[in-house]
Amino acid sequence: MEGVLYDGAGNLFLMFDGRGISNLEVEFPSERVVSLCSALPDTVPDGLIVLLDPAAEGCDFSMHYFNRDGSGGSMCGNGGRCIAAFARDLGIRPASEDGIYRFIAAGKPYSAEILEDSGATKVVRLSLPDVEDAENLPDPAGWYLDTGCPHFVSFLKDAEALETLDIAPAALPLRHHKVFPYGVNVDFIAPLANDSFAIRTFERGVEAETLACGTGVVASAISAALALGLAGPLHLGFKALGGNLSVDLTVPDECKSGTPVATDIYLTGPTRRH
Repeated sequence: MEGVLYDGAGNLFLMFDGRGISNLEVEFPSERVVSLCSALPDTVPDGLIVLLDPAAEGCDFSMHYFNRDGSGGSMCGNGGRCIAAFARDLGIRPASEDGIYRFIAAGKPYSAEILEDSGATKVVRLSLPDVEDAENLPDPAGWYLDTGCPHFVSFLKDAEALETLDIAPAALPLRHHKVFPYGVNVDFIAPLANDSFAIRTFERGVEAETLACGTGVVASAISAALALGLAGPLHLGFKALGGNLSVDLTVPDECKSGTPVATDIYLTGPTRRH
């Protein structure tokens, strides 16, 4: 079984076709994941993704994501876009007539549509589940929410402040803050023009800055909408170090208890097979 490298807006993954695997823990123990992610010359993937047999009726496959430190169990947004491109390259065709891939990841349903296909490069739109809650924290100051994995979003005044940020010293106290007993991914964002933002992310499990983070972009889009009082159908752009991503979402005019803070969430951007 050989892995194939894909990246989603710079987020790099080692992908494996695991269809037919009966025991994922035996085939991919944490020490093997670490070894595989460190064995490539001149590059280190942000994570390892295994495409598995469908876990539910109506699904085309399942996805399991490992951080490069061997930990797993969470969702990865750009990984979800890359696995749809991987499925297309493997010759897997969506079972549904609408041509949209449907899959299970971290116990939740996702879907992905390939909008453009130029062979090794594709543009993929990932649909994500509703986000039920977002918390505006006073200390540390920022927004906490779960978009498949937990994120803390911190706002900076402008793009220059973000560009010059020494991210590891800024992120590590937040990554391990006592408010987040299981750890958290840390996103720093700054406003640009025309409903767009610059973003930098320090990811847990990678324990470093990555060139992009899909769930972080989604978390930042929701946080920005709530912080700025935006409502209705929204289209927000994000400039990550590795490329541009966009988020479409709907935020209700009035957030009521028991109702999601964001629905109809889509993450769109490029993927590339190396």
